Amino acid sequence: MDLVVGVGDMKISADKETAILTYALGSCLGITVHDQIAGVGGLLHVMLPLSTIDPAKAVQNPYMFVDTGLPRLFLDCYKL
Repeated sequence: MDLVVGVGDMKISADKETAILTYALGSCLGITVHDQIAGVGGLLHVMLPLSTIDPAKAVQNPYMFVDTGLPRLFLDCYKL
């Protein structure tokens, strides 16, 4: 099964048969994390560096910004 990560989106998985992928990064940033021992991986597709440019948007979609999305990527992976 493939998990497709859209713009301003994040997906994580502990299923070793699952591929996590994204398309059209362009000027966006794709950040991946993988723990081979735990078998957990994730991909964050962020658009902008700092949520301070639009705090309301960051609350609505924290994955849009590096400073709010990256901590969520790590925390959600730690949970798995």
